[in-house]
Amino acid sequence: MSTEIKIEFKPQGFAECLQGLSGQVQSVAEGIASRATGYLTTGGGFHVEMTNAPRYQDSAYGVSRPVAYVMASDEESIKEEAENKILSKAVLG
Repeated sequence: MSTEIKIEFKPQGFAECLQGLSGQVQSVAEGIASRATGYLTTGGGFHVEMTNAPRYQDSAYGVSRPVAYVMASDEESIKEEAENKILSKAVLG
């Protein structure tokens, strides 16, 4: 015997759940930034910038989620990233 279950999507509740993961998102990004900085031969390294931004269908519901960006701290780090793909190495291990 089967039972039919109807699930109502509550975008505000989903966004609230995602906001609860903000610390975890930042922690993972900090790890990537730290590994990438370790690969540098010159430069000041990488840092994390956090923001909230709509992704996928978020804007249709007027919600956003935490997003972390790993950014180069100086021109030397930008150059090393462009030439040696340091961030890719940091993500892939």
